[in-house]
Amino acid sequence: MSVNTILKGPGTLSRVLAEFLSWYFLEMPVTILKAGKSYISTFNEIFSFMFLIRTFLSPWKSITDKYPEKGFNIGIIAQAFTLNMTSRVIGIIFRSVAFLIGVIVELIVLGIFIFIFSVWIFFPLLLVADLFYLIGSFT
Repeated sequence: MSVNTILKGPGTLSRVLAEFLSWYFLEMPVTILKAGKSYISTFNEIFSFMFLIRTFLSPWKSITDKYPEKGFNIGIIAQAFTLNMTSRVIGIIFRSVAFLIGVIVELIVLGIFIFIFSVWIFFPLLLVADLFYLIGSFT
């Protein structure tokens, strides 16, 4: 039995068209949205936004100096304070840059998936409009 014989059966074209439309407008958009969610959550895990927020004021690489426990030496206290504050500022800078890069990457990924989803949904309309334009150009 050939493909032409199968397609010429009663109601076959309408079943194939119904299955195609169901796949195109129901199944694939859900698949695209799930893929987009998966990519966004993956990049969220890579950049670890919650960890960056929780450790925002922490010293960089836990580099700290202990304050003297005995006595009062202003020089050693100032030295420890300077190192600790410098380490915290460096940590803030690196975490801010990582957070900013992560947000930019997330927005780019979101934009790509909005574009892909929009093109997928509106492509049939663009195709029909293009066909009408093409037919109209011959008259």
